[in-house]
Amino acid sequence: MSLLQDDHAFDLLEALIAESSADETEATLECVEERFVRFAPSGPTQSADRERFELAVRVRYAQPGGGFREARATTGTLDRVEVQAALQRASTLARLAAPSSDAQPLGGSVDIPGTAPERPTQDHTFREKAAWIERALARTEADGLLGAGLVSTQVANRTLVNSAGRRVHAARSRASFSLTACDPRGGHGGAGTAEQIDANVDRIDADAVIGRATETALLSRDPIELEPRDWTVVLAPRAVAGLLLAANFGAQEYAEGSSFLCGRIGERIFPAALRLTEEPCARGSTGWLFDGEGTVVQRVDLLRDGALVGPVTDARWAARLGRPNTGHAAPQPSSVGPTAQHLALAPGHTSLGELVVGVENGLLVSQLHYVSVSEPRDLLLTGTTRNGTFLVRDGQIVGGVKNLRFTESLIEALTRVTGVGSEVERVATLSEGECRVPALRIEGFRFTSVGSH
Repeated sequence: MSLLQDDHAFDLLEALIAESSADETEATLECVEERFVRFAPSGPTQSADRERFELAVRVRYAQPGGGFREARATTGTLDRVEVQAALQRASTLARLAAPSSDAQPLGGSVDIPGTAPERPTQDHTFREKAAWIERALARTEADGLLGAGLVSTQVANRTLVNSAGRRVHAARSRASFSLTACDPRGGHGGAGTAEQIDANVDRIDADAVIGRATETALLSRDPIELEPRDWTVVLAPRAVAGLLLAANFGAQEYAEGSSFLCGRIGERIFPAALRLTEEPCARGSTGWLFDGEGTVVQRVDLLRDGALVGPVTDARWAARLGRPNTGHAAPQPSSVGPTAQHLALAPGHTSLGELVVGVENGLLVSQLHYVSVSEPRDLLLTGTTRNGTFLVRDGQIVGGVKNLRFTESLIEALTRVTGVGSEVERVATLSEGECRVPALRIEGFRFTSVGSH
């Protein structure tokens, strides 16, 4: 399967909408091509070269006094009979759905720049992936380590058409290479992980990933156990991302009073050096340019001049709050509110090494794992360190430290930032979006117990 061109996709979706008798109809088609290889010390363990379609149709029936009854149905094929069946299912379910009084009419025509998949990512072969794996396993074996990881490339396009005149089409690309290297002795040894992610696979430096993972594992061998308490920490970019990805900047939680934004918007409590934005169009971004309603995703200031600025919105929550629609909707109808998917924390002017030099007695943390939200209003988070935690004394790395569990408010931690790194790393998940972040030095980061190993 080759990805459908925009004209073919538009024709298909417009024909479907023409068959609908609903008051409003929206159709979305996503085409995906993916190749990946998982590997372990023994070599490749799983590989796939797969293609898929997902067609979704959303129908709406207007209600007296305003609002709609609506529903959505999907199918994984473009077979005409199955597509018509999806339309029929959506129509039947919509008539049974509870009316939504504040659902907004479908949006009309918008302009969106044309995009295409990154050809190097689309054309990246299994032979090229195997070459990266071969180098990774050779290096880890030579260093007496075990290596495992994933090489993945994916390209996709998405087309959305609705009965109000909206016609948008865009592509996304995502390439990643990750390696985890660990000592065969398990908890008595060391571990390190590294990953690079980019829309263009040619911008991934496989040797840099291999080198960073193995060097971290070697440096963290024979870790010592430390007392859990408040420590000065330098959080490497992957650790910073673990914290930021737990934050929800959506308007629904803000309006419902469960968001950390409540009561804090405009209050200057953070260092001015911290500048957080939502940036969907940054070079190398792996996300979509429009949201689940076909609205163009906007660049949004989230933290500026030491203060939180405001939530991201979709059509419904923008209308409720009297704010602009920033284009952050999930596919509708959905109980999930708008979410930020492309976080970018601005870099500073200090290298990671210089941040460490400024620590008299503290920790360098490579990664945070299993981060969960204990209390959303203060963004109280808990989780553990992983894959390389190091004791720092007088600005020098002394050696590895056994994992520690932390319990810390992200809001409070960000008020204690004393250094921002100059190098930015992209960290992403397929389901939670991505962020581009530097390292941070934070005073008094609270660790509460010794973690698992």
